Amino acid sequence: MRGLTIATACWIACGFLLAFRQSTSAQEGSGSSRSSPQRATRPMTPDEFYQSFWKHLNKQENPYKKWGSLPGRKDIRAGTTPHGEFLRIYANKIAIDDPKGLPYGSILVTENYGADQETLKDITVMYRSKGAAPQQGDWYWLKYQPDGTIARTPEKEGKKAIAGKVTSCIECHSKAGGKDLVYSNDPEKEANEK
Repeated sequence: MRGLTIATACWIACGFLLAFRQSTSAQEGSGSSRSSPQRATRPMTPDEFYQSFWKHLNKQENPYKKWGSLPGRKDIRAGTTPHGEFLRIYANKIAIDDPKGLPYGSILVTENYGADQETLKDITVMYRSKGAAPQQGDWYWLKYQPDGTIARTPEKEGKKAIAGKVTSCIECHSKAGGKDLVYSNDPEKEANEK
């Protein structure tokens, strides 16, 4: 009888250990015994990306309006089509630290104003991201309305978002003096001749 009790106790102990092992292995690496299973994340839709990027540009601790500018581009200045009649250009720290090289991660934000120099018409953004457009210097282009919504082509052109590899932006900016698709780091005379 004593042998049967010991054997039963061993079986119960083994069963308990096995059950305990399975319940903890499901939580291994979670750092918590109360965590729920991780949900698979899906990639952002283009519209979600545009809004997320706008939020990044306007984040409370470092909104683009508090960024500096590239050398010689601090104040509002005359602009040309398709931008506003007046422009104000902001650059993130990555761009400011290397204005001629403009490494990956550089962001240039141009506020486009009307003739009164106060009416904001739209905001155009150049973001340098590896793999975005290798033939065009890896620049990713975005155009926002003043309220932060992405600008779109006219209805007759399909109301497509003005973002990504924007042909009209690339065609114009390919004429930039430094062959880097950026006018803002060209000497002032060249930048105004576009």
